[in-house]
Amino acid sequence: MVYGQNEKIGQWSLNKLAFLQRYLPAYLKATQKATHKYYIDGFAGPGTWIHKKTGQKVSGSPAIALQYAEQFTHLYFVEYDPQRAESLRSLIHSFGAEHKATVFTGDCNVHLHTIVERIHPRAPTFVFLDPSAAQLHWTTVQKLADWRTELFILFPLNMTILRLLPKNGQLQEGSRDRLNAVFGTNEWERIYREKSRTYLISELLNLYTKRLVELGYDHVIKSEVFKSDTGQKLYYMIWVGKHPVGKKIMDHVF
Repeated sequence: MVYGQNEKIGQWSLNKLAFLQRYLPAYLKATQKATHKYYIDGFAGPGTWIHKKTGQKVSGSPAIALQYAEQFTHLYFVEYDPQRAESLRSLIHSFGAEHKATVFTGDCNVHLHTIVERIHPRAPTFVFLDPSAAQLHWTTVQKLADWRTELFILFPLNMTILRLLPKNGQLQEGSRDRLNAVFGTNEWERIYREKSRTYLISELLNLYTKRLVELGYDHVIKSEVFKSDTGQKLYYMIWVGKHPVGKKIMDHVF
């Protein structure tokens, strides 16, 4: 599934972005005493989108975050597509935030390793990870966990992961490697082979969140499944953090 095809998104994407819009002001208030704080967006997109039904221009995650640019020490955006990355740089210019924001073009699994090395491990850092498919590698999440990060992750369980796990049990070439990269383990395959389709979703979701806890994220919140305008199940949003204040805020947002 291509996210934002023709730069258009549906209502389910706006509902997801509403979580970010509500959370960031509270996050900044909670971290106001910190000397430095950072925002990282691993799958940033062009910054703004067009609503599929209304045709109206709507803010993507970068446009939402840039509203608070002066309250962050720095904002880092990663976008794979060069054309979208250029649109994002233009958006940053329109906010007058060139001194506050940097765009990296390419694979977030490469760039995020570089970005966090620029940040003090104890500086509060909010990371928004919104892949359109199985692009987010576990090694990247593992790297982020070594810093004082809160992660808000789109977990593409229905729209991507289940499609890689056919009901007939015959994995296509490359699927095993892709899923190993997402989960950071091959334990998903045992679940796939042993559990009925009825329990597969919950078991895979539990596997992923359990491994997040093992990385040191004591607080985990999972959304209900997000659905398309036609009712098709797509993905879950997962928030993880190490401080109870963050959990309290996200509990309220959810």
